[in-house]
Amino acid sequence: MDEPSLQGKVALITGTSTGLGRAAAEVFARRGASVLAVARRAELGRELEDEVRAAGGSCRFVRADISRVDECARVVREAVDAFGRLDVLINNAGVVSDPPIIPSHELDEAQWDRVLGTNLKGAFFCCRHALPEMIRGGGGQILNIASINAIEGPTRMVAYSSAKAGLVQMSRTLAVEYLEHGVRVNAIILGGVHSEQQALSTAAFARWVLGREPDDQPPPDYMQDPADVARALALLCHDDARLITGATIAIDRAMTAGGLASSLIYMTSAGLWSLPGSAS
Repeated sequence: MDEPSLQGKVALITGTSTGLGRAAAEVFARRGASVLAVARRAELGRELEDEVRAAGGSCRFVRADISRVDECARVVREAVDAFGRLDVLINNAGVVSDPPIIPSHELDEAQWDRVLGTNLKGAFFCCRHALPEMIRGGGGQILNIASINAIEGPTRMVAYSSAKAGLVQMSRTLAVEYLEHGVRVNAIILGGVHSEQQALSTAAFARWVLGREPDDQPPPDYMQDPADVARALALLCHDDARLITGATIAIDRAMTAGGLASSLIYMTSAGLWSLPGSAS
């Protein structure tokens, strides 16, 4: 069965060094889109560009830090200058605090600004500069990659959760505002995906729960392959999905439907897990 084509579309994807962003760049290029890949790590970005081109795809890497508003404007200009238009924006770039799991009363202003600056402010200003180009081209698609943290409240991740919740409401607002211009905007509630950042966060949470370094265990079953998620994103950017806008879509293998909570309930009942500080 042939993959749905994105031939002729131009996609700007942020956070393409590793994980979902990198997989999305590969999948979109394989399906015919011209991709402007954006990340801070130049070496990984150039490797991605070379790999996509070697496979016959169209990709240009641009090093940028989207927490800076001028950089958001620049990458949009780079996409239009390189490929003539802009049809798709995937706001995937994201950071966590350092350490990823930190009590809210210990979170300082610099950490708050760092997380919100990339995850929410940067995403908005990429949208802000992409929208005129999409309007000029007769429409477009914006996917803002949020997280289960947008609708749940995992402990000790207040900055990250606040930013991801903001992405959801931002997506709804932009979807309504730009409906008449043919610009579709959706938020993705992303579950666990294999990535460097996910590994750091998972290890930090395990240290908090266990009170020690976690054993070298294989990833949990709910962790998703970035390429599988990227293919789902490609479907949402296809013209057949033109009625889907203003939606908050979970790609999480039923985590937010209750899967993760069910697992924890069973583990607790079996005595395999308990919340730190709970009575023994």
